Amino acid sequence: MKNIPETSPWAAAFPAEIIVCDNDGIILEMNDLAIELYKEAGGAALIGHNLYDHHEEPARSQVKAVVAQKQTVIYTTEKAGQKKLVCIAPWKQDGEVAGFALLTLDLPEKMANIVKD
Repeated sequence: MKNIPETSPWAAAFPAEIIVCDNDGIILEMNDLAIELYKEAGGAALIGHNLYDHHEEPARSQVKAVVAQKQTVIYTTEKAGQKKLVCIAPWKQDGEVAGFALLTLDLPEKMANIVKD
């Protein structure tokens, strides 16, 4: 198994789900919220396992297609009435794409839009 780094303190406590994977989908890091959200599936024990194994179709194919683009993709989704902002972005090591990070943030029903001109 790869050397798994410890999650930085700010990321651990960040109020969004953060999961970092390698190019094969192996989970390298999870922040506290992600661990809590997936506690029934194993929580922190998911680190070292494949992210794709924990998604059913069509979600598995959708995530794989986004990751294969090797570029940042941002979209919204809704599950059980909760809207979410999802960002899947590649991360690099030594100038090469080494994997991807998934960030999911719950969106409030009413959200301010601050325009800065």
